[in-house]
Amino acid sequence: MLQMQSLKQHIYDLENRLLQSEVRNSKEKMGELLVEGFFEFCSSGNVYIFREDDFENAGQEETAFNCEIRDFDIKVLAGDVVLATYKAIKHHETREDMKYSLRSSIWMCFDGQWKMVFHQGTPAAKCI
Repeated sequence: MLQMQSLKQHIYDLENRLLQSEVRNSKEKMGELLVEGFFEFCSSGNVYIFREDDFENAGQEETAFNCEIRDFDIKVLAGDVVLATYKAIKHHETREDMKYSLRSSIWMCFDGQWKMVFHQGTPAAKCI
């Protein structure tokens, strides 16, 4: 397993990749980062379940946004399981209540490759 600081940077980099439009619009790239059956409690209140065979966003244009990650940290739950937590700020968001969120993700390592198994985004006050 990676050293703690290297692991933290690696998970941070993976979280950032998932915020990029070109990744979010690619079934293959999402499949590299998410396990089959991944699920998310979205900050919008929706539940999202990732299945490669019915990828809903494939080929669709997604509005680009700039998301800033603050106070990123990880906690190793087991040798191959990590909890990542952070605050996210979406810039140029039209709905103020969707601009700030508290985020948590569970990552698992499969044969040396880290994949997200769960994510939650919770709307937060502007003062995060």
